[in-house]
Formats: sequence, structure tokens, C-alpha cells
Amino acid sequence: MGKALKTAIIGSGPAGMYTAGALISKCAECEIDILDKLATPYGLVRAGVAPDHQTTKNVSRAYDKIMENENVRFVGNLGLGSDISLQTLQDLYDVVVLAIGTPKDRTLGIPGEDLDGVFGAQTFVYWYNGHPEFRDAVPHLDIKNAIVIGNGNVALDVARVMLRTEEEMEHSDLADHAGDHIFNSPVQNIHIVGRRGPEQAQFSSKELGELKEMENAIPYCDPEHIPEDVSTEDKRRDKVINTNLGFLRDYSRNRVEEQGRFLHLDFSLSPKEVIGTDTVEAVLFEKNIIRDGKAIGTGEIIELPCDLLVTCIGYQMGPLSGLPIENGLIRNEEGRVDDGLYVVGWAKRGPSGTIGTNRLDSQKVVDLITEDYDGKVDPEKKGAAGLNDYCRENNIQTVSFEDWQKIDTVEQEQAAGASPRRKIVRKRDMLSLVREDAAK
Repeated sequence: MGKALKTAIIGSGPAGMYTAGALISKCAECEIDILDKLATPYGLVRAGVAPDHQTTKNVSRAYDKIMENENVRFVGNLGLGSDISLQTLQDLYDVVVLAIGTPKDRTLGIPGEDLDGVFGAQTFVYWYNGHPEFRDAVPHLDIKNAIVIGNGNVALDVARVMLRTEEEMEHSDLADHAGDHIFNSPVQNIHIVGRRGPEQAQFSSKELGELKEMENAIPYCDPEHIPEDVSTEDKRRDKVINTNLGFLRDYSRNRVEEQGRFLHLDFSLSPKEVIGTDTVEAVLFEKNIIRDGKAIGTGEIIELPCDLLVTCIGYQMGPLSGLPIENGLIRNEEGRVDDGLYVVGWAKRGPSGTIGTNRLDSQKVVDLITEDYDGKVDPEKKGAAGLNDYCRENNIQTVSFEDWQKIDTVEQEQAAGASPRRKIVRKRDMLSLVREDAAK
């Protein structure tokens, strides 16, 4: 491959970072600009991973090493569509890689889900993780009954974080504004609700087992929902399911009383309607029976009181000018979207897998890039120099990796107690900090 392949990667989350790492290993002298609409890198590692899961966030150290490569540049505070068009980037770079995730919550498609007090998982998670665009998304948690719809780890995260005490979260990087609401919330009952049975749930055993460690909340599961041990041809999956069923049996032995805080793990219920005048007051569910792994409605309806509803049912692409969107994803063939245009991560394959799943996925797309561009680069493409000119002409203050390191240092220095950082949650404050430092 020619040594001056100019590449723009849109998005600095795991998929984008693994793409940059794979490109550097395949083409050590290629030039890579990693663009992000935020002033902070690493996407869901900062804004999506639960704040009490600090070990998971340590993957950012590997991303730091990629960013520190002399041929890799971070260009923060530059949004695709809002600040710069896809066509402009394609005019500047030989290759453009979309690593933009799936930034829109899927909806339930039932009456009443537009009431106040109903939130998608992304909105709620970004709020407590200090995403600048969601700082004020949740006005209060002055509630007693909450429902979280979904049977995956995100649903567990949302419920667990809402029930943690301040002492339990002292080693976390929970945003201050969220902690103020969470630690003072009078919430008593949270229901995690899935439409199928526990053997079909997508909980990891680690996260499901964490519930028993909560200091001020008791997990509970109705024993009638828990089947005998599962045995199929997929022995690895069987192990996870049976471990999870063991945890649920443990939780079924707990007692639910009038006093206290409880996390209910409910199954075989499909949401039918959100009830309320202006704000959510209850949710209607239809009881299901499970046949061959499918949920079939019985016609029996139950009502659960609800002051806050969070839907954790997946994500999809929203409309984006110049991109072919199909079934909530960017239409592609194994990562190729068009000449010189590629997609990786969730925007390519859907919101599934772990952070590490993106590594192999990105490597495969990089193999396509190296195959397509071996020895063929356009000397007219301006790359980084052209992007600098564009930002200067349009008065856009970008954030470099060195700028981010200054923000990172301040966040760590401002941390209280055992917390690893106190997040700056306003973009204007981050940009002001960078400007003030540059003026010294």
C-alpha cells in the first residue's frame, strides 16, 4: 500500500479505535485522523459503560497508545453533519470509515410512550455518565416505582445504578448531577421486565450476580418463572443460562415486604400501553407463554404502577444525509458502503456484542481497505492539512489529543475521595479550559 493513505475515521469509540490500531499495524506510515463530535474520545467507554464498572473502562489505556502514534490525530468537537459534511470528508481523504454507532433508541411502538417520565436507555445512561448533550435529560428522580424494560446488561446497569448508595459508588465516576438525584431518590421498587423467559435473557452472569451485592436493595424473582436447568447442543451458552438460573433461584428465596427497596426480575410480560395524563403513572403488560423460545400473548393484562419508565430494547441509526440507512443500520457489504467509504461497529452489524467484539470486526474491514487501496492513493487529497483549513475557515475550535489529556488531568485532580475523576459535563467548560491553557 502507498505510504500516504489519508484516512478519516468518524467516531472514537471502540470500533473506531480498533480500526485505527489495525490500520497502523497494516500500514505504518498511513495518516489517520479520528474525528468525534465530542471534545472527549472513546465513545461508549466514557459515556456508556456503567460508572461502577471501572475495570471495563481500563481498555482506554490501550486506546491511548493508539492515539499517541505520530501518524494518528484526534480531532474532537467536530460533528459529522452538523460541522462538516460527509462529502467534504470524502473530498479530503482517500478513505472515510464510519464508526458512529447506532445513536437512536428503538421505540416500543405502544400508546403513551411519549409521556413525561419515559426515557430510552441511551438518554438515561448518557445522563448519569455525564454526556454533555444529556446533562439535563432527567429532571428528577423523586419517584417510588420504576420500570426498566429489557433483558440485557444495559437494563441491569440502569436498575443497579439507580439503587446503589453513595458509599457503593465512591469508586465510580458517576456524574455529580446524577448522583445528587440518585442518592436522594425515594425509589422503593424497580421492575426489570422481559417479554420472554429467564432462559432467553441476555444477562451476563457477572452482572446478574452483582445484584446480590447491593447494600440497600434486595433482588427478587418469582420462583414460578424459573425453569429447571437447561441442556442444549450449545454447551457454552447452557453454562451461562444455568449459572443465571442459579442466581435467580437464590433471589427467589428473598422476601418482598412493604418496607425496603426491591429489584424485581419479571419475565414473560409484553408492554401494551403506558398510562398517564401528562406523566407516566402505570404500564399495562400482557402475560405471555413461551413456546419454542417465542413469546405468545395470553390476553391476560396486568398493570404495574410506574413513575419512571426506561426502555432498554436496543438502538438503531437515525437519518443521516448522504448515507443509505436500511433496517436501522448503514447498508453495506461486509463493511464496504461505497468507493472509499466503509463502516465498522454497531453502525455496520447492529448493537450487539462486547467492547472486544469490535476488534475482530474492525480488523476485517481494514483488510478490505488494504485490499482496495494497495498502492493506489490520490495525491490531490489534502487530508489533515485540508481539514485544518476547513476548520479555520469555518471558525471551528477543535480539540486535539493533547487538549483532551489536559481535560483528563483536571477531571482527575478534581476527583473527590476514591473516585477516579469528577467529570466535566458541559462542552463549553471543556473548550474554555483548553482555550485558557493555550493562552498561558
